Amino acid sequence: MFVEWIQHAAGHGGFHTGQVRLGHESVFNWIFDCGARSTANFDKLVKSWALRNRSPVDWLFISHFDTDHVSGLDTLLSSAVVDDVMLPYVNDGELAFALLHEIGRGNFQRSFVELVADPAEFFLSRGAQRVTFLGGPRRPEPSELRVRFPRSPSGEKPSGGISSKLVPAPTTASQPATAFIPKKGGGDRVRIVEQDACEIFADSGEAGVRLKPYRKAVARGVLNGLRRSLRSLVGPAKAISGRPGLGGLAYAIALHARTPAGRGDLQNIFKSYIGSSNRASLSLLSIPYARGSDYSQAVDGHWEIWGNGHGRFHQLRRDKAPAWLNTGDAELLKKQDLEEWAAAYAPELPDVRMLALPHHGSDHNSDLRLQKLCPSATLVAHVKENAKKHPGPIVTGSAAPRLFRVTENVDSILRMCALLR
Repeated sequence: MFVEWIQHAAGHGGFHTGQVRLGHESVFNWIFDCGARSTANFDKLVKSWALRNRSPVDWLFISHFDTDHVSGLDTLLSSAVVDDVMLPYVNDGELAFALLHEIGRGNFQRSFVELVADPAEFFLSRGAQRVTFLGGPRRPEPSELRVRFPRSPSGEKPSGGISSKLVPAPTTASQPATAFIPKKGGGDRVRIVEQDACEIFADSGEAGVRLKPYRKAVARGVLNGLRRSLRSLVGPAKAISGRPGLGGLAYAIALHARTPAGRGDLQNIFKSYIGSSNRASLSLLSIPYARGSDYSQAVDGHWEIWGNGHGRFHQLRRDKAPAWLNTGDAELLKKQDLEEWAAAYAPELPDVRMLALPHHGSDHNSDLRLQKLCPSATLVAHVKENAKKHPGPIVTGSAAPRLFRVTENVDSILRMCALLR
């Protein structure tokens, strides 16, 4: 089995792809984020990737709703088959904050309004088979932050191919009633999966890759004042129940933002509240494993890193597997946030060989404490070629020679692969 991870040259944004190959025909693909500040160049990158990769995308993970992480979704979904999408469960206050944030930055596209209005309908109407929201509107108790490893991801070994399984079993959420969404896959195309011990296994029967998502739990009542102020400004709007989405409020905000005066009103509301669209940003760890009687992660083979104009080759120890850990724009600067995040990934952090720094290496999202949790990792920042603010001076000074910048320059692509025997 061959496993490959690539951080593509998207500049300030994110386009990470992973692939598991068993022979020439059995393939499992996943993508983490799909967007960039420079949308024209990014669309070309996504189309080029889709032409080279004809197999369906088994899982598409979206860390959060900032446009530099989602601007390429229409291009991807029109160029490739996407089976499953995973999103963080967010409340309407956070979605409203994200929409106002993008209006203030001048990133105000119809597709983005559609995304925050009803994320599930957005993906299903563009051909995705299922949409799964990670977690619900609650804060986990400390006892829930344990990592549990099942003895077998699927119970039975697949014959001659790669099977995938999501654990724990998701529950059905409210389904969009829009007539133009194809009625495939039954009545459970929108789902919610619990945060605790959520994992996805791509398994051949002898070896595979484990994908572990995590995001900060959403507390009830967050940004209620923002929501009330918006409805007072733009009027009542029909809400969505049973799944995340602003519903009609997104279109009412978009209508109000057509004039300079309207945008000024919205910006005044935006500035009146302290919040962030990054609070629920999803992280994703991906790590190979080999099946044993105790479901160990032992791997026999080798792995290598290539990027930024040079390569490094490493023999892989029998008891270790290289992991790649993406953080999106997760806020990991505060002690409690970092501790909860680290508790979710504690067993694997020493084996992380690639750590994508949160928010493009911003000093507002992490510092040396995060870097110390992954002592063997190359630290990755997705930035523009001549970026001045990202990565920040504190992060850069702490990272020293461990830091790799992935820019829009094709020579900066970062690649890691592992051969499992």
